[in-house]
Amino acid sequence: MHLYSLICAIFCIFALECHGQQYNFREDPVLPYCGGRGSNQVDVRGNRSERREAEKIIAAFEGDYFACSEKPKSLITHKEVRIDLQDAVGGFERNGKRWRNLQLQQNGSRREGYPSTVATVLIECNKPFPIRLVRKAFVDSMTKCAMIWLSQ
Repeated sequence: MHLYSLICAIFCIFALECHGQQYNFREDPVLPYCGGRGSNQVDVRGNRSERREAEKIIAAFEGDYFACSEKPKSLITHKEVRIDLQDAVGGFERNGKRWRNLQLQQNGSRREGYPSTVATVLIECNKPFPIRLVRKAFVDSMTKCAMIWLSQ
């Protein structure tokens, strides 16, 4: 029994699989580059205070399921940043699956030509995900300057 528990723990940690459920975690780099004019994502990797604000909202975020029928809205807001459900009702289709676009955004007015998005998580809609995995996706997006895709 202990061996079985150890094997399950290894799968949970390294394969993101628990209780027979497989989660896919893929990252696409932000193109053409991260940060600056014309980019799709703010580069906070060198800015400790901006990264801290983002980390606070990620830690407080509780969303682990997003329905395809859910309307776009701000899901959680802090002083400097917020997490939004960005796309239209119904999400969008890619590779035969429906997706929702979650974005961690800077508050305030946006400078023309510059991004306000700090992290992007594209999550398969109508599927539950462990909150630790959703939070990890936001952190990875921010620290690797990538869009993270979560699916089952």
